[in-house]
Amino acid sequence: MSTGVQKAADKVQGSPEALARLDVKVLAMVMAHAALPEILETLCTNIEKHQSGLLCSVLLLDADGTTLRHGAGPSLPREYSQIIDGIQIGACAGSCGTAAYRRQPVIVSDIATDPLWADYRHLALPHGLRACWSTPIASQEGSILGTFAVYYREPRTPDDEHLQLISHATHLAAVAMEWDRAQAELRSAENRYRTLVERLPAVTYVAELGPRGRWHYVSPQIESMLGFSSADWLSDSANWIGRIHAEDREKVLAVEEHFQKNRDLFQAEYRMFARDGRVLWFRDEAVMLPTAEDEPRLMQGVMYDITERKRLEDQLLHSQKMEAVGLLAGGVAHDFNNLLMLIQAHNERLREAVAADAPAQKESLGIEHAVTRAASLTGRLLAFSRKQVLQPQVMDLNAVLGEVAKMLDRLIEKNITLRVLPAPQLWPVKADPGQVEQLIMNLAVNARDAMPQGGQLLIETRNVEINGVHPQLRDGVRPGRYVMLIVSDTGVGMDSETQAHMFEPFFTTKEPGKGTGLGLPIVYGVVKQTGGWTHVDSKPGKGTTFEIYLPWAEEADTRTALQVSQIREDITAAPKGTETVLLVEDETGIRELACEFLQRQGYKVLLGMDGNEALRIAEGHEDLIHLLVTDMAMPNLGGKELADRLRKVRPEIKVLFMSGYPDHEALAGGNIGVQAAVLQKPFSLDILAHKVRTLLDQK
Repeated sequence: MSTGVQKAADKVQGSPEALARLDVKVLAMVMAHAALPEILETLCTNIEKHQSGLLCSVLLLDADGTTLRHGAGPSLPREYSQIIDGIQIGACAGSCGTAAYRRQPVIVSDIATDPLWADYRHLALPHGLRACWSTPIASQEGSILGTFAVYYREPRTPDDEHLQLISHATHLAAVAMEWDRAQAELRSAENRYRTLVERLPAVTYVAELGPRGRWHYVSPQIESMLGFSSADWLSDSANWIGRIHAEDREKVLAVEEHFQKNRDLFQAEYRMFARDGRVLWFRDEAVMLPTAEDEPRLMQGVMYDITERKRLEDQLLHSQKMEAVGLLAGGVAHDFNNLLMLIQAHNERLREAVAADAPAQKESLGIEHAVTRAASLTGRLLAFSRKQVLQPQVMDLNAVLGEVAKMLDRLIEKNITLRVLPAPQLWPVKADPGQVEQLIMNLAVNARDAMPQGGQLLIETRNVEINGVHPQLRDGVRPGRYVMLIVSDTGVGMDSETQAHMFEPFFTTKEPGKGTGLGLPIVYGVVKQTGGWTHVDSKPGKGTTFEIYLPWAEEADTRTALQVSQIREDITAAPKGTETVLLVEDETGIRELACEFLQRQGYKVLLGMDGNEALRIAEGHEDLIHLLVTDMAMPNLGGKELADRLRKVRPEIKVLFMSGYPDHEALAGGNIGVQAAVLQKPFSLDILAHKVRTLLDQK
């Protein structure tokens, strides 16, 4: 009890001991967390016992600051207490409403005549209430909590004893009301905190320091994330360290040791095994809680599930790695195709110099076949990087599968049962048939190698429609119709580590000499380039299922870009001509061979080693230049820019591009035109002659 209250109690004539006992009783009820109405009723009842004829009332001010509500009034008529419940404070609102409004005591000696009661006396007089003295109840900060009032049934004015008694009662009421408000705010804060904690997408906890420190609290999210109820988790202090992935445990223990020494901030990322065996990534952050020296040191922290973030980071890393290797492969392909071009051109010249029935003709044919195989290998290398030039067309996947199945009969061992289940009325897809054939072959051969002791290989097709709730709908996958190719085996399967690297070029689990590591990367590249995606389901000892989703082709593409095959065709003798050709090539060997060949065919050839030199030659040549034959990628000025600048001054000139790169559009920095002709290196000189003649003859 405050000193001021004690002094006030001592001055009360009659029974200071009784007031002291009242103080003890009220304060004991406050500390025992008794309900506020019960405390106020007790206070009013005891005050009324101390002074005969006195009727007590406590009104509580609402949070709106303008409305008074019933708090206690044990001896007041019930009807009256109900009527005044909800009155508004104001400058002339009876004793209580005016006291709360003025923030000072209001003494009304006669309700019947006092103007403050003009609008309310009809409520009090029928119940025999004639006098009312009201005092505002204020908090320590000065805010009004309510009013404490005493009524009498006859007009009267208070004396000093009454005023001291009212002051004492008002103070006790303030203590009870402030305590109740503080407890209500505390409960509200706790509820808000609990709601926040239990709705966070994270696990909050309080635990003792040390890897096996006892956990004092863990939020309910532990069950949805790791499969343990809060009680199960708290029952075993080894749960936390025991479920951390073995590869991460040492790192986490080092962070824990640093935290114990420095007490700054615990921060760690690690994997944990859920109850069902799933592996989840968590980011764990904690701080030290203040405790007494003789108590265990506690840390309070939050464990965030970052599994999805880690998956996206892995995808980004994989994508960047594939892009880097793809760029490297594109550069290698350019140089490699230039070399193949030289080999093929020199081989053609040697063949022309050798009699048709000479043994060297057979050797020359072998060189040509080797060049063709090397060009095909370059294409396969580029397929995984999505830089291969595909020749997509609307096709029936079942038809390609049927052709592949005939070859698989010779590739699949007898101890493997092969089943091919094409779906009836399969939707069409738009893809490169040769690449799709290669895709199926790669998956089938991988499945075969995964079943050295035999097993079952199933290849089937289905129509599927992906909507907004489909389980395979992921980032970058659009809803719509797809044709699904499924290749499933009963082989050794793959663990999660192997699956994380399976699409990386040159990654293989096969013995040296038995795998190039390009099979699945080619699958990846072909599927991505056709706008589809791949889903893999595999576990060690449980086999593997690849699901390939290819977009449904709504209509055929009407574009007619002219492309020239890399494979030598059976063509007639190289045609001749007399027109002027501007030949631009930065590779000296190719430039000289092509120039000599075209000159032998009768053409007048202007020779440039790059785009800038070609512009100077064209500027100094007064006669007509019929055709520009230019490499796409050259230093200083590329083929696309050269063609654009020449067309401005020589609009009649025709253009034939040559390229050792597979991605002509990206190399040209945009659309090279639907009618643009592109010779993909390596190509034969005969094909060059036919293409030159075809373009020159076009109107």
